[in-house]
Amino acid sequence: MSIKPEYLLLLAILLAGTYSCGTEETSPGALPPPGIIPRDGVFDERGEGSFVYSGYEPLKEKPIVLHYYIPLEGDVSDMPVLFSMHGSERDGSLQRDAWKYFAEEYGFIVLAPEYSKTYYTENDYQFGGVFAADGSGRINDGAGWTYNTIEAIFDYFKSETGNTSATYNMFGHSAGGQFVHRFLLAMPEARVGRAVAANPGSWTFPCAEGLEGTDGRKYGWPYSVWQTPFAEIECLTAFFGRTMYIHLGNADTDENDSSLPKDAPSLAQGAHRLARGRNFFATCEEVSGSLGLPLHFTLAEVEGAGHSTLKMVYGLPNVQNPEDTGHRGENSAFNLLFE
Repeated sequence: MSIKPEYLLLLAILLAGTYSCGTEETSPGALPPPGIIPRDGVFDERGEGSFVYSGYEPLKEKPIVLHYYIPLEGDVSDMPVLFSMHGSERDGSLQRDAWKYFAEEYGFIVLAPEYSKTYYTENDYQFGGVFAADGSGRINDGAGWTYNTIEAIFDYFKSETGNTSATYNMFGHSAGGQFVHRFLLAMPEARVGRAVAANPGSWTFPCAEGLEGTDGRKYGWPYSVWQTPFAEIECLTAFFGRTMYIHLGNADTDENDSSLPKDAPSLAQGAHRLARGRNFFATCEEVSGSLGLPLHFTLAEVEGAGHSTLKMVYGLPNVQNPEDTGHRGENSAFNLLFE
């Protein structure tokens, strides 16, 4: 059977269209041109969003939900970056939402990682997974420390967005404040600019001889640097050299707060969070002075504020309208980090 010439011409046209590899368009699934790195596109949506991050190889089996806020307008490549660390409620969306109006108004990125209790115990989160949880005093391999995920997320954000920030700021409230100040101690090379540790329930005191608990025993990590590498002069020099604000609500004085640590070494730090923060700062002044080391820590208190992320971010005893970012106190976390 013969095929009419006009059908042959049509078939040729169809085949040419099917297998065309023109230079203007790339067929689906083709490799990108040399020098172009494929992106996941997880930050393409402006405003608030979240996704599951498991890009840090040593902890890839312990995923993190990363909540973020990207201002609706402006060039993401030159926006400052803020990490905001949640408390023991383990909800990163609360941290993102506490900052989002500031981020929109002043043009910075909020990254609020969420460390689920499914994968991260208190030892893993507040204490960074630095030491074994069995009380043996054995230090874990550094690659497995939870603190490394912050640096990894920062690199991932930069690679995905083209952001050029060389450093990032950090804020943490309550358990997040524990995370922040121990992060600075354990990660001297971390690219942190300014940091705010707000209302932690316990601190790691820079006492090389240990912290004596109310039970008369001597305690090291996570309550002091005793018997840790962080007691070395090089580590303390780097730690004291950080720009960190000891951020305290001077009404955070509830000794019976159910989330307040009440173990012997925590009780030795003070009866409540305000006392513990003041004692930590005074000890840092004493130790740095005795060693002849410059101290770049600042004690910043918020008048009338209790145990609240929002009150510390805005620096007010009460926050009536979060959208009104101009209504904030002198010691608001925003002022400390960005002004």
